[in-house]
Amino acid sequence: MKIDCIYFDLDSVLYLPDDFLTATLKLSVREMILFGLKASFDDALAYLDSIRKEDANAGDHFDRLCGHCNGEVDPIIVAAGVEKYRDSKHSNMMAAPHAQVVLSRLAARYPLAVISNGIPVKQAAKLVRLGLSHYFTRFDSSGNILARHFFATYEAGRMKPAPYLWEEARKVMGYEFANSVMIGDRFWADILGAKRLGMRTVKVDQGGHSQETWEEAYRNAVTIPELFPEEISRQEADRLMTPDATVKGLIELETVLAVFARE
Repeated sequence: MKIDCIYFDLDSVLYLPDDFLTATLKLSVREMILFGLKASFDDALAYLDSIRKEDANAGDHFDRLCGHCNGEVDPIIVAAGVEKYRDSKHSNMMAAPHAQVVLSRLAARYPLAVISNGIPVKQAAKLVRLGLSHYFTRFDSSGNILARHFFATYEAGRMKPAPYLWEEARKVMGYEFANSVMIGDRFWADILGAKRLGMRTVKVDQGGHSQETWEEAYRNAVTIPELFPEEISRQEADRLMTPDATVKGLIELETVLAVFARE
């Protein structure tokens, strides 16, 4: 296989949000309680978790928590949580193990791109904080920026596994899907979406979705009518959600890509 381009998912691939978020949200809740949130630590954390499960990307989690516990939104309490969260972001967010060294090696050989579901500015902020954004930027010989290889959306119908982000990347980068590899952590969003376009796929078994079962992935996939306008057989779904390779961490990627290149 000729490899012209490698696409990366962001969350749970280039960094592990679950460990970071768990620690950061605990600090934020404790700060809100110090400033007058009327709840025990465990109850407040449990309710915040339920809010996040409804919409992890919403921007009013602390407002809703305060309103639920205190009967009204107290700006000082909410600000205490927000500021603690922001402080923790700057000090605690780290890239996934071996991300820097692996991306450095791969960027010397291949064009790299990020394909991510999520609010674009928030996803881009993660790359900046992690110190990874330059691996997904194309420079000319003088160091001037020519293009950003970063593609993210939170628009319904355009998020992975829909083809929109990959098609946008192809317009900018110019590489055919048959010569591209997708690195992701989810059977239905990353693997299925990329394989439907003809890409080779690698599943990274780390982070919060590492225990995702095939049945869970199948249930997610078949609830998207535009993805499967007609009934799809379990056999076909299984084929599309089976990665070409699985790794436990990024450090194994180069070995897998070398195998692809020999095939």
